[in-house]
Amino acid sequence: MNEYARTGVDPEFGRGGNVFDRYYGDVNVRPNPNLGPIGKAFYAIRLWPGELGTKGGLLTDPDARVLDAVGRPIEGLYSVGNNAASVMGPSYPGAGSTLGPAMTFAYRAVSRMAGRPIPLAHTELLGAGA
Repeated sequence: MNEYARTGVDPEFGRGGNVFDRYYGDVNVRPNPNLGPIGKAFYAIRLWPGELGTKGGLLTDPDARVLDAVGRPIEGLYSVGNNAASVMGPSYPGAGSTLGPAMTFAYRAVSRMAGRPIPLAHTELLGAGA
C-alpha cells in the first residue's frame, strides 16, 4: 500500500483512478488523494459490496395497504419506504431512489386513511392480474 501511495497508482483495485473517486479523496494527500501511506499498525475488516435498498419487504397494493397471503388488503395495515417491497423489483438504481416511492405511497396511504383514496389514472400499466 505504501508503494501505491508513493506512486499514486493502485494496480490492484484502481482506487483514485478517475475523477469520481478523487472527488471524495483527501486533498492533502498527493499524488493520489485516495491513497495515503500506512505509518503504523491498524485494524482491518473484510467488506463485501452491498446496497442501500432492500430486497424484500411487505407486499402492498397501490394504496400501500399490506396484502395477506392470498393478495387481499389487511385492514388498517400500511407499509411504505424500505419496509415495503420495492416498486423497482430486484433492482436499485442508486442512492435516494427509494425516497420518491416512499413519499408517493405515504401520500396515497394517508389519502385512503382519510377516506379520499386517489384513483389510478393509468390502470393499464398495472399489468395482468391487477
